[in-house]
Amino acid sequence: MFVLNGNSKDIVEKFRLFGLNQYESRVYFALQVLGKTRAGELWKRSGIPQNKIYLTIDCLVMKGLVENTNLHPREVEAKSFLRFANEFLMDKKSILAEIQNKIEEYREVMRNKEKFVRVMV
Repeated sequence: MFVLNGNSKDIVEKFRLFGLNQYESRVYFALQVLGKTRAGELWKRSGIPQNKIYLTIDCLVMKGLVENTNLHPREVEAKSFLRFANEFLMDKKSILAEIQNKIEEYREVMRNKEKFVRVMV
């Protein structure tokens, strides 16, 4: 695992706040630092078990954070962190907007219910 002024563990934890698990965080961070890297080297540099590197890479590819640049031997490259962060924030903003819309819908329903007189038989 990289040690950049002793802060690499802290950086990996911050990636976890973006929804990455520990292995994904380590691999993504390593790729950001190293650039294009072979999978055989990546597991050593990221500090994750060798038998987990391909699954972790596949997960990052599915999340759109990593691209395969060569298949034999497998080589990968991380996409821009700022792009990742912007997409993450846009996704969260969209979710928050949906929540806000539901709140407004329920407020409107409650206002309309108060206008009607309930008759119980």
